[in-house]
Amino acid sequence: MPAKKLFDLSHLFHNTSWLLLSEIVAKASRLLVIVALAAALDAEQYGTVMLALACHEVFKLTLRSGAGAQIVQCKDSLLPMYAQNGLILQWVVCLFLMLMQAALAFPIGDFYGNSQVTELLFCMAGVYCLYPLVSIRVFLLQRDGNMRFFSIRNASCIIAENLSIALFALMDFGIMSVVYGKWVFAILWVTLFYFSPTKSFGFGFSSAVLLKLTKTSGQLFSTEFVRALRSQLDMLIGARLLSPELFGLYSFAKSAGVGLSQSINNAFNAALYPYLCDKFRNNQLDKETQQVYLLTALVACVFVVQALAVPIYVPILFDQQWQQNHNVITLLCFAALPALFVDTHCNLLRAKASYKTELTVRLFCLTIAAVGLMLLPAADPKEFASNILLISSVWLLVVIISHNIKRLRALTPFTSIRSQTHE
Repeated sequence: MPAKKLFDLSHLFHNTSWLLLSEIVAKASRLLVIVALAAALDAEQYGTVMLALACHEVFKLTLRSGAGAQIVQCKDSLLPMYAQNGLILQWVVCLFLMLMQAALAFPIGDFYGNSQVTELLFCMAGVYCLYPLVSIRVFLLQRDGNMRFFSIRNASCIIAENLSIALFALMDFGIMSVVYGKWVFAILWVTLFYFSPTKSFGFGFSSAVLLKLTKTSGQLFSTEFVRALRSQLDMLIGARLLSPELFGLYSFAKSAGVGLSQSINNAFNAALYPYLCDKFRNNQLDKETQQVYLLTALVACVFVVQALAVPIYVPILFDQQWQQNHNVITLLCFAALPALFVDTHCNLLRAKASYKTELTVRLFCLTIAAVGLMLLPAADPKEFASNILLISSVWLLVVIISHNIKRLRALTPFTSIRSQTHE
């Protein structure tokens, strides 16, 4: 029998390096967007754009609830059926998201008293109908660990989006610049990934397989929606608690600081998930858990370096209006650290197909964040960021408890008595 393909740590480093390189290049172009928008828009308009993008990201992140995680995680024998039926599911999910964002654009705008947010969300909703054209190809690339191919094209799409937003902003297209940039990204994404070097499984239908994929996708939808809400919760609540101008200043601080940290987090976990799935298929995942957390700690060091570098690069890149927020940026960089460990822990759970446990962890983190941000007073962006740092620190307790839950159960008297009874 041919030897099973098995990812090793060098493969993980290779994939992570490619993803990080693409994220760094893409994030360098993102700086142009921040500078261009900061120059073309006032603080209130900047807040409007960032609020619309935050809402859009909540919807967009739920794209991960489709067949993707299952195609990457499943056994080789199930791959053809999952890929064929997954195509149907991807169309259903994307069309549903398009309609949901378009429909909710109006109540969201009313909730924040900002009709421009409605306009932006409605115009960006249509991009979802393009993604199913190449979704399965992208999932197969991730399953194969071909992150070099993926990273180069993904970075090209992000760079094209960022450059187009900056160009449109400098040409006085105002807040609509971000809408045009999203359409540039989606069109180029389909164009570049349509000819991916992956095996084509075509289209197929099996009610049993589609039902299984849909059932699991329902769990993943809840998980990804909770995850998306947690990542954008500060924006959604901050837009209500802070004045439009102060929220604009906070939005700038987040985009100028957390953007890089989030990119590193995304790159690391995007490379990590196929690696963990491969180890799980080969019954080696439990042995790798400690190494995975050590690698996560090393990645976290990059966040610390960025936080310490904030007082250096902010005065160089931005004018006086935005420089006053360098303390907020530093706080948000440190607040991003716990999220890195939460995402790594949830990746481990998802690789084991422990979808319900992952949902429980993410839901607990979301609840802590929502209650904390609503109850803790915040009169300005600095206090708001301090609250976020405090709340995110509690998430580490969730990871520690969830990771050691089996040991804790073994120490309870009830469990010990039940174990002795069975013996």
